[in-house]
Amino acid sequence: MKKLLSLVLAGVMVFSLAACGGSAEETTAASAETEAAAETEAAAEETEAAAEEAAGEVTSLNIYGIYKSESTYFVNESDSIEATLNELGEKYGFEATWHFNNCDGDPEKYMTLIDTAIADNADAIVTCIPDQTMSQSVVDKCEEAGVPIIAVDDGLIDDSGAYIAPWFGIDAYNIGYTSGEWMADYASENGLLEDPEAGVLYMTMETVSSATPRTDGQEDAWAEKLGDAMSDRTYYADYVTTSEEAYNSASAVVAAHPEITKWLVFTASENGALGAGAVIEEAGLADNSCIIALGCDEMVNQWADGNYSVVRSSAYFSGKVVGKEAITSVVEYLVNGTEIPAEYATPAVIVTPDDYQDIVI
Repeated sequence: MKKLLSLVLAGVMVFSLAACGGSAEETTAASAETEAAAETEAAAEETEAAAEEAAGEVTSLNIYGIYKSESTYFVNESDSIEATLNELGEKYGFEATWHFNNCDGDPEKYMTLIDTAIADNADAIVTCIPDQTMSQSVVDKCEEAGVPIIAVDDGLIDDSGAYIAPWFGIDAYNIGYTSGEWMADYASENGLLEDPEAGVLYMTMETVSSATPRTDGQEDAWAEKLGDAMSDRTYYADYVTTSEEAYNSASAVVAAHPEITKWLVFTASENGALGAGAVIEEAGLADNSCIIALGCDEMVNQWADGNYSVVRSSAYFSGKVVGKEAITSVVEYLVNGTEIPAEYATPAVIVTPDDYQDIVI
């Protein structure tokens, strides 16, 4: 009887499969696919739950910003960091504290600020170092204390110039190249290439690794567009950071070449434009000269007040973008364990006194 019942049930199963147009193998495969999908969905839910749980474990973040100066660019970058930090705090449910410090270019004061941040149990340090030869000692100190450090603008580098900590900044070479193209066009359009009273001045920052590619880009763009035009009337003035240093360097070159009354000035930073601009204006040469700045945080204020008309354009890039990208990566690392990118670089766009209001954020 049991044997008969088994045969009947087997027949019913075969009939049912045939009626549905399927097979035992297809049913088994479909079942396996369903189970796999369920397992994948469950795993995703577990991962999401784990991330939410990890985020909930972070109730406060204490972040230090330690900068080489308190320039407008760095202040804007700091403001962007603080605003983004607060937004992310609302998103992930933590209280954020941001400490903005500057060392006024003093290496000793800088190291004291690093020590202060570590002593205050900083969760991370965002920094623009005043002297890149200090990079290794700073990174070693932070690693020993277990405090992540991230470089903005000027990288933390080894003796070969390689980054030894994550870096967020500008696409230095291409920003320089963009400004070089603009200046080459300006010189051509204004008939200055063969003018013996016209000269080129590169305001360089040879001791700052993030700045030297800017000049390289400027020189390459000029050469590709104009060859060796005006090479016999090309000069260089080096400075480190401040507009005062740029003023002194530019002043020496301008004074040494009274035969040049029409200056085409490339700069490595806004401070370079401010310093050189003051020299050219004081010499009474502004009407026939042209400066292109790099950055636009300060120039927007100067142009709005009607100052520095000799700065006829700027390769604009935003510290606000750099700051936002940097602190977002820091928070994602501290909250979710997401790896911080080794490098991030923002590009530039040329702006002038006529259109900057439509472009600069």
